[in-house]
Amino acid sequence: MDDHKTWLAGVFDRAAPTYDRVGDAYHEHFAGRLLDLVPLPDAAHLLDVACGRGAVLRAAAERGVDRLTGVDFSATMIDLAEEDLRAAGITDVDLRVMDAEQLEFDDASFDVLTAAFALFFLPRPERAAAEFHRVLRPAGVVAVSTWGEDDERWRFEGELLASLGAPPLRALQHPFDTPDDVTALLMSAGFSNLQAHLEETEIAFSSKDEWWAWRWSFSGRGLLEQLDPSVLAAYRAACFDELDALHTRVGYPLRLRALLVTGRT
Repeated sequence: MDDHKTWLAGVFDRAAPTYDRVGDAYHEHFAGRLLDLVPLPDAAHLLDVACGRGAVLRAAAERGVDRLTGVDFSATMIDLAEEDLRAAGITDVDLRVMDAEQLEFDDASFDVLTAAFALFFLPRPERAAAEFHRVLRPAGVVAVSTWGEDDERWRFEGELLASLGAPPLRALQHPFDTPDDVTALLMSAGFSNLQAHLEETEIAFSSKDEWWAWRWSFSGRGLLEQLDPSVLAAYRAACFDELDALHTRVGYPLRLRALLVTGRT
């Protein structure tokens, strides 16, 4: 498990410079919608687990939350989050490199805990969920997001990878792509009043090259890095051929579906 985390942290370290910087700003969209579902009391202290480059922290600051803590197991993500937040005028944020399954905080330290698109990477998600519960105060709020169903128009990606003999997506531990999966995990950790919401948005890539750059900007990079150079070139060429059928006046559209789940201690 430690080897997996070390490998995945390295993938995100390498992806961090372009993470959430290629294509449309969908992390910003989903961060805002996640916080729209969360009551943010005065003087709330919010912890964002797997904060990436700070999309949720920025959205929280825009909503008046001024006690912010963010953790991520990628040191490069933390460095870039600090730069991005400072550029946005948000300077009073506690950012730390930390494992979601071993949160280095005292019990009952936070009023709100968010974890956007993180559960499916964790080797022991039940341990992380227990940690989420432990560090929240009584009546504290948890809010998590995971990816829902894939856009069927892009099914060719997985089919091409399978036809080329690509290895499985090592980054993905458990998809948590149904409301029942997410609520069962949180319920097992002691959360109640669980509510699931489906959120959807559509982005578009301006060119095939932009889509390819995007594929290297998140966890999927880890799969591409495992491919033999000849297989990688064949995959890229085959995907570019398939993209011709997707082209519209706005570019190459991709529908993104997310599950947003909230609950209380």
